[in-house]
Amino acid sequence: MPVSDSRLFQVQIGALRTLYALLVTTVVLFWLNQDSIGLYCQQKYHRSCELPLLGQSSTWRLGAGLTAALEHGRDSFLDSLRGQIALAEAPPLVDLPPALPVVTVDVQAPAAVHPPVPAAVPVHEPAAPVTPTPAVSPADAPMPAKGAMATLAAGDEVFLVGDSLMQGVAPHLANSLRKRYQINTINLSRQSTGLAYPGFFDWPRTVADTLAGDPKIRLMVVFLGPNDPWDMPQGKGRPFLRFKSPDWESAYRARIDAILERAREHNVQVIWVGPPNMEKARLSTAMQYLSGLYQERTAQFGQHYISANPILGYDDDQFSYTVQTPEGKRVKVRVDDGIHFTITGQKMIAAQVLSLIDFPVLTATGH
Repeated sequence: MPVSDSRLFQVQIGALRTLYALLVTTVVLFWLNQDSIGLYCQQKYHRSCELPLLGQSSTWRLGAGLTAALEHGRDSFLDSLRGQIALAEAPPLVDLPPALPVVTVDVQAPAAVHPPVPAAVPVHEPAAPVTPTPAVSPADAPMPAKGAMATLAAGDEVFLVGDSLMQGVAPHLANSLRKRYQINTINLSRQSTGLAYPGFFDWPRTVADTLAGDPKIRLMVVFLGPNDPWDMPQGKGRPFLRFKSPDWESAYRARIDAILERAREHNVQVIWVGPPNMEKARLSTAMQYLSGLYQERTAQFGQHYISANPILGYDDDQFSYTVQTPEGKRVKVRVDDGIHFTITGQKMIAAQVLSLIDFPVLTATGH
């Protein structure tokens, strides 16, 4: 074999080995990340993306189980590590000196010194259980000012829930609450999320965990919708529920109710912002349908619903990229995708939500 042919053969063998390694690596990564890929495919194309034969194979599903076990082990390790760090940073216990004798003076008789009381129990001894302070009932809570939908006091916190619509509004609302009233916010808004695909991101569970872990939250603001008007998965191997079908609506209502029920359990006020009209007529009609569900369920739970349409100056089915200011100028409030907001639009919605909150014992300190 000539030298040139030998070198060409070696190059071809090397290329085949590289291609084989890439193929094996791709299959292994797909095997380990099959659930994540499947969820992304559902979110992107709104249909099941399981492979016909591999999806039911126990050997193939082993990869997903291995990834889940590794993630659980990682989370457990991180939780344990955080606990150890918190223990290491905690200040040491200090033994207090014994209590001084108590002197009681009888104003009707000569002063007399009573025997000293026994020393106080050392602080390192187990303390008596503390009965938690009961949550303020709606009847005892301060009444909101006229036109307000919620009341906040010093030390309260606001929980912001939603998709990319909320992601744009949240920073402006949080900034105003902090600067004007020293009210902190918990902003968990996340793009591409909603209530239709809990496998991708589970808002009812996130709300339940957040409210259970933070008793300072007294108000939750919800703003989502554009990621939800699609066929909805029921579970592995089951057909998707068609959008607007009775079964779809029943499942979607249940997820709205789950959020509102957790708020009621923790005595948290809710302002649910309905999405505005969209540029595309089909999506806009879907938003009106979802907004009807949000409005109905919030009323059922005694909570509050507002639509973003009046804030942006929309009537009925109207859509516009701009809004007219009191001075007669047109300013852009929607970006070119016909869904999201410009900074001006974000600030308008944040300002409207803020105007619905009453701060009876707080004084604004800035603008």
